[in-house]
Amino acid sequence: MMKKVQTPVGGKLVDRLLRGDAKEKAIQEAKNLPALIIDREIAIQLEMIATGVLSPHEGFVGKADYQSILDRGRLADGTPWTLPPTFSPVGAENEKVASGLQKGEKVALREKDGTLIAIFHFKERFKQDKEERAQKLFGTKDKAHPGVDNIYRNMGEELLAGPIDLVDRQNWGPFEKYRIPPAETWKLFETLKWKTVVAFQTANPIHRGHEYLQKCALEILDGLFINPIVETTRRAYFRNEFRLKAYEAAIDNYYPKDRVVLAALRVTMNYAGPKEAILHALIRRNFGCTHFIVGRDHAGFRDFYDPYASQHIFDDYDPEELGIAPLFFQESFFCTRCGNMASSKTCPHGREFQISMSGTGIQDIIRYGYVPPKEIMRPEVTQIASQGIQPKGVGLDGKALKGPGDTVKGLFPFYVSHYRLGGYPRKEKIDPAKMTLHDLETALLDARENASRIYEDIYDEFTHFFDVSRNVTAKQKAEALAEAIRMQEGLVKTLEEKIQIAEETVKDPFMYQDKEEAKRELEVAKRILSEIGKPLPHPDALKERVWNPFDYTDYSI
Repeated sequence: MMKKVQTPVGGKLVDRLLRGDAKEKAIQEAKNLPALIIDREIAIQLEMIATGVLSPHEGFVGKADYQSILDRGRLADGTPWTLPPTFSPVGAENEKVASGLQKGEKVALREKDGTLIAIFHFKERFKQDKEERAQKLFGTKDKAHPGVDNIYRNMGEELLAGPIDLVDRQNWGPFEKYRIPPAETWKLFETLKWKTVVAFQTANPIHRGHEYLQKCALEILDGLFINPIVETTRRAYFRNEFRLKAYEAAIDNYYPKDRVVLAALRVTMNYAGPKEAILHALIRRNFGCTHFIVGRDHAGFRDFYDPYASQHIFDDYDPEELGIAPLFFQESFFCTRCGNMASSKTCPHGREFQISMSGTGIQDIIRYGYVPPKEIMRPEVTQIASQGIQPKGVGLDGKALKGPGDTVKGLFPFYVSHYRLGGYPRKEKIDPAKMTLHDLETALLDARENASRIYEDIYDEFTHFFDVSRNVTAKQKAEALAEAIRMQEGLVKTLEEKIQIAEETVKDPFMYQDKEEAKRELEVAKRILSEIGKPLPHPDALKERVWNPFDYTDYSI
């Protein structure tokens, strides 16, 4: 059973941000301290530690905690934690300074331009095995994985441990107005009287799948904390400023504003899949959230992890010790037969009715120059997000990062196996590798024109037959049906008369019909009459309407 009163990880929100006299003293003291030059990633970690985002950590982990995290996904004292905050200075000058540090010595952590960021209290030095770190944290040593690549490219062999004191928080530039540190979110949620708060994280602009998960959670919880990441290790993505503005557009137009808080999280993604899912949940606990949404392939990269590994890992931890409840969701899609967003848990219909929510597909359809269907992304969101995509447009080969077939398969799975959205199966599936831009355009047009019509057509059929009052019924449909029946009845009567004079055999079968052929025409005409106004027969049943008494080539002149 989840605790009724929420607490940060470790029971206390860490605060290592210097203020007032303590800050001024540190600035003066730093002038005479040895210095280590840090990169942006370490600067981000320092602020996360100092403001309590990574509570209970007060600095960079020592060897005991580091090894325990790698081996057990916990700190040495058993507290759940899956990715270690570490400090590994690189570069000849940094390594020289680091090698001479004594336990208890203070070090000034500075940016390349000399700006003082923090004071580091050195306690321990130990070596790391990069292969072990990669394998145990990411499940692979493949440098194609961005987290693994970061280990080999940006980390040294030695790690330094010890607490830190942040001298000043960096200005977040365009993200400054979205900065709400944990100490403030706790107060904010209390002011809003939210006893239950669900957190949602994404590194992509909001699409209808995200919106669906968030609103499902809002149906049962008090508030929604949307916490997009504004740092990334991927090269291809949507620029962060545009993603946040796109979220604002969605909230302004489609959310109850008094139940949503939007705040940025400045953290570099590791794409550690399941282990990062646990970390992200713990981070949101430190913000005061009680629940955390975990969707398909959370924090995953390509096919390095099972799509639902990030949900299964929560089975390894007791809910009480995690202190935040995960909300698991299956892959969502727009079902045109249901007429709404759904998942395999709530929708019985086949893929021929589905429009999917592929993040990569959304990126590439925009690169190809098209606005995604409204069932995939709100137009207000697309307006902003499309301007911030990186890279823009297509390459010299006329393709986006992936070919048109991959985009079709990702967004419009019906097109691969069916003739149209909600239609009949193709005789042979289309190989996505052979698809062209024309296929993407065809599938997109089908979705735009028919996604909302499928359920509307079904509704229209029911209203036509079951409206007792005809005051709001469009009479042309009934009139057209009556006319079709009248004409078919007339045709049947004519064919019956034709049989009466038809000869048993004819001299020229291409100019005249014998009685057998006339009977077959009449039989088909009667069957069509019986089918008018009833459910459409299966395509195989319609084949009997098309026949010839001779080979087709015999009719050539």
